Amino acid sequence: MKRNDHYVLKELSGIPYLLPYGQTQADHMRGSRLNETSAFLWNLLEQEHDRIDLIAACAEYYGTAKNELPSLAADIDQFLENLSVGGYLTEIPNSSFIIRTSEKHIRAGNLILKLVGSPEAFTECFNSFLCSTAEPADQTITIHPHSFSHPISGVLLLRNNELTIIDTEEQYILLFPSKTYIEEIHLSKDAMLADIYCHPPYTDNFREELFHAIRFAFLYLVQKHHMAVLHSASFLYQGKAWLFSGPSGTGKSTHTNLWHDLLQVPLLNGDLNVLALKNGQPMIHGLPWCGTSEICDPASYPLGGIILLRQAMGDYIEELSPDKKRLLVLQRLISPTWTPQMLSANLDLVDELADRIYIARLHCTKNFSAVDVMKEGIDDYLATH
Repeated sequence: MKRNDHYVLKELSGIPYLLPYGQTQADHMRGSRLNETSAFLWNLLEQEHDRIDLIAACAEYYGTAKNELPSLAADIDQFLENLSVGGYLTEIPNSSFIIRTSEKHIRAGNLILKLVGSPEAFTECFNSFLCSTAEPADQTITIHPHSFSHPISGVLLLRNNELTIIDTEEQYILLFPSKTYIEEIHLSKDAMLADIYCHPPYTDNFREELFHAIRFAFLYLVQKHHMAVLHSASFLYQGKAWLFSGPSGTGKSTHTNLWHDLLQVPLLNGDLNVLALKNGQPMIHGLPWCGTSEICDPASYPLGGIILLRQAMGDYIEELSPDKKRLLVLQRLISPTWTPQMLSANLDLVDELADRIYIARLHCTKNFSAVDVMKEGIDDYLATH
């Protein structure tokens, strides 16, 4: 976006004003009073800038603390909205500023996500995780229903048919070449701000794509808070959560359902669980992203252990060496590994968890006999820990 040069910034008795001249004055457009921050932003808009640029420049100029960034971003959004409505911005093809229409606050574990955009953009899958709007957000995601027009340059971190990630000085840029509706995500390095550029109409297919795009930003936020996300299904047994994980088709949902059918244990999360430590205590948090199982629990539970599945002709437990435990759990995480530092963050958490929980590999059939074998292993572990 860029300012409309048919307005000029002048001071009237020391107060900054935008005053029309030429065609804008002939069209009877009005002037507008600015404050110091608004005048600073107006001067920046002499050149084309996107929202992230403006927030970063303003934060640097005023020395804004990280916990104050969401409030700063909201103020800048409101200023840009006023400029757009008042005609103070020139129209740059496919890069007009989004006018905010609603906000949703989502709580997952101890993290709060604020979603800003059209109410038609968001799936109902978030509804069980809604929380008070009075609580400060850890991450603010703004939905822009248009393309991002500026050239992108930076270091290419990875690229495949579904995703390209570029590392710039201030943010990560995620491109989605195979998506129909979602074009790209701009994610600040501190994970507090994300902008998603997309293309309505707001159909069910659009909402599904956006739902999964939001997950990319949230996974990075989780990692920044020393947590990780494990691809796994979970249930509650003896007051603890037990996670079953394995490659697609191995039977993680089948085995948690076997426990539910045979022992009536409550199912918690059908596809993803957040691994965390709270005062040294291993914990899990539920997420709205639950795959086709439609099973998710917004609550948090103590973590008992992680069971790694491998299909076999019979049922038996393989005890794992310390290094194998860490490797196999690390391989089942879906948290970002875009850089060596991100990989290290995942490994650090797994290393802390490994000696505090039960980790074993279950070679298994899809029969109730697998429940008997695994239950005996878990009961033996609980009896000694």
